[in-house]
Amino acid sequence: MPSFLSVADPSHWLIAGVIVFLGSCLQGLSGVGLGMVAAPILLLSVPQLVPGPLLFISCVISVMSLWRERDALDTSGLGYALAGRLVASALAAWAIGFLPAREMSLLFGAVIVLGAGLSLTRLRFAPTRPALLVAGTLSGFMGTLTSAGMPPMALVYQNARPATIRASLSGFLALGTVFSMISLAAVGRFGVQDVMLGLFLLIPMGLGYRVSTPLARRVPRATLRLIVIGLSALAGFALLARGL
Repeated sequence: MPSFLSVADPSHWLIAGVIVFLGSCLQGLSGVGLGMVAAPILLLSVPQLVPGPLLFISCVISVMSLWRERDALDTSGLGYALAGRLVASALAAWAIGFLPAREMSLLFGAVIVLGAGLSLTRLRFAPTRPALLVAGTLSGFMGTLTSAGMPPMALVYQNARPATIRASLSGFLALGTVFSMISLAAVGRFGVQDVMLGLFLLIPMGLGYRVSTPLARRVPRATLRLIVIGLSALAGFALLARGL
């Protein structure tokens, strides 16, 4: 098992824990948040936690959220979204092995800023089969490269009932992160060490999820959505600045 200090110093681990706690709370409240908030900041502070360990804990919290909201799951269209994610995850895992650090920072930042911008659009999207296929494909590419692949899916589901949003996004993310981890493992980018590092983050993840449970039906979804988008956009711009 890797030691804490072999990966990062205690102050950086503290930052990682706080970010994972906040992202997990947002994830439990709105169905998105952990990857969008944590991935760009962790890439700057503890890059060893992205994408593998963060994908691992994203999978865990998604299963927990899905179980809580299982009665509201939209099962009819998720198969199309997952098909797109499967193909895109494999392509993204292949591409990640050819990108040097500077270009990866630029790519990650551009993808996250683009996702935040799409989430702010005034266009109204419905979770139709074609829309879910496209959103799933985009999400697979973004999620495998950055652990933050949910903006396209959130955009498609943004006008659904809050419980349906949380359940459907959690179901998609639970299986989607498994696709991404398998794809990364196939090219040597995910293994036992990533799981061990992810285990270190389960405590702040669990605490954040616990806090979100009594608040899930009280905090306005629109407010949470704007917070997540704003934080993600700021972190994405920080990554772009780092790569320039």
